[in-house]
Amino acid sequence: MLAGNPVVSPKSLERGSPNITADNMFNSPDGIAFDNDGRLWIQTDGKYSNKGEFAGMGNNQMLCGNPVTGEIRRFMVGPVACEVTGFAMTPDQTTMFVGIQHPGEELAASHFPDGGNTVPRSSVIAIRRNDGGVIGA
Repeated sequence: MLAGNPVVSPKSLERGSPNITADNMFNSPDGIAFDNDGRLWIQTDGKYSNKGEFAGMGNNQMLCGNPVTGEIRRFMVGPVACEVTGFAMTPDQTTMFVGIQHPGEELAASHFPDGGNTVPRSSVIAIRRNDGGVIGA
């Protein structure tokens, strides 16, 4: 897989590999991890300016890739100006822990995790499925 933006650069190498689409485009993969079932989790720490070659990229995010089929899906998007970083999962894969680092960096409009007029703070979030099943299945 090659990260890129197929919307801004549809005919150049910057578009990314063929499995990168407008629904899963990303830049600056920074963290990766495999879960016990072989899913590849990709975390980004890139440009969130949404300008120029980064138009439409949005906030940093976490994606899940299938190494066998090459399919990549966006799993979550972080708050404004954060880095999505750090990955851990319980042995039964029903709870995932993800780091949200420096939200609101450089005075960007973010009030994560408390909302309102609070100062943005780095956090670790826990993610579970409503049905209690395996994350990513």
